[in-house]
Amino acid sequence: MSSKNKIVVTGGSGRFAQSLKKIKSKYKFIYPSKNSLNITKLKSIKRFLKKTKPKSVLHLAALSRPMSIHDSNISESISLNIIGTSNLVKVCSEHNIKLIYFSTSYVYPGKRGNYKENEPVLPWNNYAWSKLGGECAVQMYKNSLILRVSMTEKPFVHKKHFLMLN
Repeated sequence: MSSKNKIVVTGGSGRFAQSLKKIKSKYKFIYPSKNSLNITKLKSIKRFLKKTKPKSVLHLAALSRPMSIHDSNISESISLNIIGTSNLVKVCSEHNIKLIYFSTSYVYPGKRGNYKENEPVLPWNNYAWSKLGGECAVQMYKNSLILRVSMTEKPFVHKKHFLMLN
Protein backbone atom coordinates (compact mmCIF):
# COMPACT_ATOMS: atom_id res chain seq x y z
CA MET A 1 0.00 0.00 0.00
CA SER A 2 1.32 3.45 -0.85
CA SER A 3 2.23 5.91 1.86
CA LYS A 4 -0.55 8.24 0.71
CA ASN A 5 -3.06 5.87 2.31
CA LYS A 6 -1.19 5.14 5.56
CA ILE A 7 -2.15 6.84 8.80
CA VAL A 8 -0.27 6.14 12.01
CA VAL A 9 -2.53 6.40 15.07
CA THR A 10 -0.94 7.13 18.43
CA GLY A 11 -2.92 6.05 21.47
CA GLY A 12 -4.33 2.99 19.72
CA SER A 13 -5.60 1.43 22.93
CA GLY A 14 -7.72 4.47 23.83
CA ARG A 15 -11.49 4.85 23.53
CA PHE A 16 -11.56 6.81 20.27
CA ALA A 17 -9.04 4.54 18.56
CA GLN A 18 -11.06 1.48 19.56
CA SER A 19 -14.06 2.95 17.74
CA LEU A 20 -11.92 3.92 14.77
CA LYS A 21 -10.69 0.34 14.41
CA LYS A 22 -14.25 -0.74 13.56
CA ILE A 23 -14.51 1.54 10.52
CA LYS A 24 -13.85 0.27 7.03
CA SER A 25 -11.80 2.81 5.14
CA LYS A 26 -9.70 3.34 2.05
CA TYR A 27 -6.95 4.33 4.47
CA LYS A 28 -4.64 1.89 6.20
CA PHE A 29 -4.61 2.79 9.87
CA ILE A 30 -1.52 1.62 11.75
CA TYR A 31 -1.86 1.30 15.53
CA PRO A 32 1.62 0.97 17.06
CA SER A 33 2.08 -0.14 20.65
CA LYS A 34 3.72 2.18 23.14
CA ASN A 35 6.84 0.02 22.89
CA SER A 36 7.16 0.44 19.12
CA LEU A 37 6.26 4.17 19.10
CA ASN A 38 7.05 6.02 22.31
CA ILE A 39 6.14 9.68 21.83
CA THR A 40 8.38 10.75 24.71
CA LYS A 41 11.44 9.54 22.77
CA LEU A 42 12.47 11.26 19.54
CA LYS A 43 14.48 8.25 18.33
CA SER A 44 11.45 5.99 18.72
CA ILE A 45 9.27 8.35 16.66
CA LYS A 46 11.91 8.80 13.97
CA ARG A 47 12.52 5.07 13.67
CA PHE A 48 8.82 4.18 13.47
CA LEU A 49 7.83 6.89 10.98
CA LYS A 50 10.87 6.19 8.81
CA LYS A 51 9.89 2.51 8.69
CA THR A 52 6.15 3.02 8.01
CA LYS A 53 6.32 6.17 5.83
CA PRO A 54 2.78 7.38 6.58
CA LYS A 55 0.93 10.22 4.90
CA SER A 56 -0.47 11.35 8.26
CA VAL A 57 -0.23 10.88 12.00
CA LEU A 58 -3.47 10.93 13.97
CA HIS A 59 -2.27 11.87 17.45
CA LEU A 60 -4.67 10.47 20.04
CA ALA A 61 -2.15 9.45 22.70
CA ALA A 62 -2.43 11.43 25.91
CA LEU A 63 -2.53 11.19 29.64
CA SER A 64 -6.15 11.94 30.41
CA ARG A 65 -7.90 10.03 33.18
CA PRO A 66 -8.24 10.19 36.07
CA MET A 67 -8.15 13.98 35.92
CA SER A 68 -6.52 14.10 39.36
CA ILE A 69 -3.34 12.59 37.84
CA HIS A 70 -2.60 15.98 36.28
CA ASP A 71 -2.44 17.52 39.75
CA SER A 72 -0.65 14.70 41.53
CA ASN A 73 1.83 13.91 38.73
CA ILE A 74 2.42 17.13 36.82
CA SER A 75 5.68 15.76 35.39
CA GLU A 76 3.92 12.85 33.65
CA SER A 77 1.24 15.19 32.29
CA ILE A 78 3.90 17.48 30.84
CA SER A 79 5.98 14.57 29.47
CA LEU A 80 3.13 12.95 27.55
CA ASN A 81 0.79 15.76 26.60
CA ILE A 82 3.24 18.58 25.96
CA ILE A 83 6.69 17.12 25.29
CA GLY A 84 5.37 13.98 23.55
CA THR A 85 3.23 16.10 21.25
CA SER A 86 6.14 18.47 20.62
CA ASN A 87 8.31 15.50 19.69
CA LEU A 88 5.73 14.36 17.14
CA VAL A 89 5.59 17.86 15.66
CA LYS A 90 9.39 17.92 15.29
CA VAL A 91 9.55 14.60 13.46
CA CYS A 92 6.45 15.19 11.33
CA SER A 93 7.82 18.56 10.24
CA GLU A 94 11.16 16.99 9.28
CA HIS A 95 9.37 14.53 6.98
CA ASN A 96 6.41 16.71 5.93
CA ILE A 97 3.90 14.30 7.47
CA LYS A 98 0.45 15.74 8.19
CA LEU A 99 -0.27 15.82 11.92
CA ILE A 100 -3.85 15.67 13.20
CA TYR A 101 -3.96 16.44 16.91
CA PHE A 102 -6.89 15.60 19.16
CA SER A 103 -7.03 18.27 21.81
CA THR A 104 -9.96 18.91 24.13
CA SER A 105 -12.86 21.30 24.50
CA TYR A 106 -11.64 21.74 28.09
CA VAL A 107 -9.32 24.48 26.79
CA TYR A 108 -12.40 26.75 26.75
CA PRO A 109 -13.72 28.25 30.00
CA GLY A 110 -16.67 25.82 30.07
CA LYS A 111 -19.18 28.45 31.10
CA ARG A 112 -21.60 28.17 28.17
CA GLY A 113 -20.63 25.71 25.40
CA ASN A 114 -20.81 25.96 21.59
CA TYR A 115 -17.47 27.74 21.41
CA LYS A 116 -16.03 28.76 18.08
CA GLU A 117 -12.42 27.85 17.29
CA ASN A 118 -11.31 31.50 17.22
CA GLU A 119 -12.70 32.31 20.68
CA PRO A 120 -10.33 32.89 23.59
CA VAL A 121 -9.22 29.86 25.55
CA LEU A 122 -8.99 29.60 29.32
CA PRO A 123 -8.22 26.05 30.46
CA TRP A 124 -9.92 25.21 33.72
CA ASN A 125 -7.76 22.31 34.92
CA ASN A 126 -4.23 20.95 34.50
CA TYR A 127 -5.35 18.39 31.91
CA ALA A 128 -6.64 21.23 29.71
CA TRP A 129 -3.44 23.23 30.26
CA SER A 130 -1.36 20.22 29.19
CA LYS A 131 -3.45 19.74 26.02
CA LEU A 132 -3.19 23.46 25.23
CA GLY A 133 0.58 23.14 25.65
CA GLY A 134 0.51 20.44 22.98
CA GLU A 135 -1.63 22.67 20.77
CA CYS A 136 1.05 25.38 20.92
CA ALA A 137 3.60 23.08 19.30
CA VAL A 138 1.11 21.79 16.71
CA GLN A 139 0.03 25.34 15.84
CA MET A 140 3.60 26.16 14.77
CA TYR A 141 3.53 23.40 12.11
CA LYS A 142 1.52 24.42 9.05
CA ASN A 143 0.86 20.85 7.85
CA SER A 144 -1.34 20.14 10.86
CA LEU A 145 -4.89 20.18 12.12
CA ILE A 146 -6.08 20.64 15.70
CA LEU A 147 -9.42 19.14 16.69
CA ARG A 148 -10.90 20.16 20.03
CA VAL A 149 -13.14 17.25 20.87
CA SER A 150 -15.25 16.19 23.81
CA MET A 151 -15.25 12.63 25.03
CA THR A 152 -17.93 11.37 27.37
CA GLU A 153 -17.70 8.85 30.17
CA LYS A 154 -20.32 6.66 28.51
CA PRO A 155 -19.98 4.66 25.29
CA PHE A 156 -20.64 6.48 22.02
CA VAL A 157 -24.44 6.67 21.85
CA HIS A 158 -24.87 7.60 18.19
CA LYS A 159 -25.43 5.04 15.45
CA LYS A 160 -22.78 6.52 13.16
CA HIS A 161 -19.58 8.55 13.33
CA PHE A 162 -17.13 9.59 10.68
CA LEU A 163 -13.64 10.88 10.19
CA MET A 164 -12.76 12.86 7.06
CA LEU A 165 -9.12 13.08 6.08
CA ASN A 166 -7.91 14.96 3.05
